[in-house]
Amino acid sequence: MAEYKGIKGFKVQYLDQDPVPAVAGWSAGGNFPGSNEGMGSTGTQTATLSAGYYNSGSGVTSSFTYNGTSWSPAPSMGTAREQVSNNMTGTQTSAVIACGRNATAFGLQATEEYNGFTWSPSGNYPTQLRDANLFGIQTAAIAAGGNSANPGVATNVNNSYDGSTWTATGNNNTTARLGSVSFGIQTAGILVGGYINSPTPNTYYDNVEEYDGSTWTSGGAYPIATTSLRGGGTQTAGIAFGGSSPGIPQTTATNIYDGATWTAGSNMTTARSSFGSAKSGSSALNLAFAGNTGTGTTNATEEYVDYSPYAGQTVQNIGQVWYNGTTKELKFIDETFSSAWATGGNLATAKNGLAGAGTQTAALSIAGEDPVGNLAETEEYDGTSWSPSGNLNTARRVLGGCGIQTSALAFGGLDTAATGATEEYNGATWTSSNPLNTARLVLAGAGIQTAALAFGGATPTRTGATEEYDGNSWATSPGSLNTVRSELAGCGTQTAGLAFGGSAPAITTATEEYNGSTWTSVNSMNTARNYLAAAGIQTAALGFGGNTTVPVSTTEEYDGTSWTATTSMNTARGVLAGAGTKPAALAFGGNLPGVSNATEEYTITGTKNIKTITVS
Repeated sequence: MAEYKGIKGFKVQYLDQDPVPAVAGWSAGGNFPGSNEGMGSTGTQTATLSAGYYNSGSGVTSSFTYNGTSWSPAPSMGTAREQVSNNMTGTQTSAVIACGRNATAFGLQATEEYNGFTWSPSGNYPTQLRDANLFGIQTAAIAAGGNSANPGVATNVNNSYDGSTWTATGNNNTTARLGSVSFGIQTAGILVGGYINSPTPNTYYDNVEEYDGSTWTSGGAYPIATTSLRGGGTQTAGIAFGGSSPGIPQTTATNIYDGATWTAGSNMTTARSSFGSAKSGSSALNLAFAGNTGTGTTNATEEYVDYSPYAGQTVQNIGQVWYNGTTKELKFIDETFSSAWATGGNLATAKNGLAGAGTQTAALSIAGEDPVGNLAETEEYDGTSWSPSGNLNTARRVLGGCGIQTSALAFGGLDTAATGATEEYNGATWTSSNPLNTARLVLAGAGIQTAALAFGGATPTRTGATEEYDGNSWATSPGSLNTVRSELAGCGTQTAGLAFGGSAPAITTATEEYNGSTWTSVNSMNTARNYLAAAGIQTAALGFGGNTTVPVSTTEEYDGTSWTATTSMNTARGVLAGAGTKPAALAFGGNLPGVSNATEEYTITGTKNIKTITVS
């Protein structure tokens, strides 16, 4: 007999509006056309204008527009400029840019206006200046402070612009500064942060000044002294983000201003300074693009959305079901996933036969081979670029590796013959430890520095031997691989390892799981290959690259039961290394044929979708 609750069904939420993705946060937008910094920018999140950028003292005339999805080239300016990060204001179709620097002068006076189609010269700024702080609209703007051309010091001089000429206001802001962010209108503007470079070099500011059209007054102090930050909005509803502070080269910090105080918001994904933003956007909808990351420059664009203005909002949750009382629809939320490989920073040395360790944003490249011979070198990856670190004591190739960037393990490989040499890495130097019991090359590894696993390989005879490392010495496990093989890949932990692919001697798809004592054969990969790389754990793994009869870019995901083909790498290669997790993996080095320095980053992104339930 049916129960009442079964007949009645289940309760669902009754909402006036659909749930929002988040109260507030940043998400990826379309990449800027180049990895640059020091550009002028203005506009809104869905209609942004960028002009000029740093070019080793020469500047550029280039400008670009953003439509909320992607960037497109726009007409070039008449004057090449750089150091114009805060020198532009207005909208995408009605903007003004002034001053800056190029090859002809350390400070420019040139002013140009943009109408959405062309740039036109306008009245010169009264003095040579770079790093100016503009706010307002094309026909009513203020330039406050900046960096004078000679002798190159911060100034607090203010000038107003009426659409054709600049005029001294006679009301200078209190603190001489450059590297600030400014936004608002001519009669209600705001100046935030910055620094002074003389007479006390690199003194950073947290002070805020507000302008009412005639005088400057102090506003609520910014949470931390910061320069080269960006933002937008109004004097009573503003947003500022990024920049650099003493001891913090670049930051992801976001702060919201209500006209009196600053409140911490959701952080950006990419720490950066000297980048672009939607200056005439709002505190609820803004944009960050390109900029200096501290180790280089980026082309990444991020969009900020604050969904909090209405009361009673609900944030989206996977599986959520509700009835929208406004549209009279029953709805739910599911999630779809997409994956992609993106190009990362190249290795300093092209190589194959290397080992990998760490994560996508903190990885380690260990040893390997270049055209000259075996390598002992180590490189560290920070998510953007590789930098050299301490050399191993034993140069070698086709070795095993595991651990994290600051605590890694290297073992086995080919020196002049198969070796069992084991070394521990502390983030700077390598120290020799007790060797493997079975010297071997083209093996696989898993785990961490104090609980590692080595399996498979060749002595040069193929072996299925498995060994466990406890931070001091190796012990042979009673469990040996069921498929004896070399040139395989592996990942996971010492008590939950995964082995797949390799040569046995034929190239194989065989996959095995290790439970701390024995190996069990499970569902095979779809594509047989050797010399492939791995990332992840036993129940969530990624296998990529390798050789069939030629190098391939094939990528497969493992869910603890079966393998599924997914997005292929951009560069087909074998004898490469891997690091990271299934949703955030890293591939680097390898053979094309010919050694490669290419690095690729793999990401899986989940997208929440609102679906309407219909009756058919």
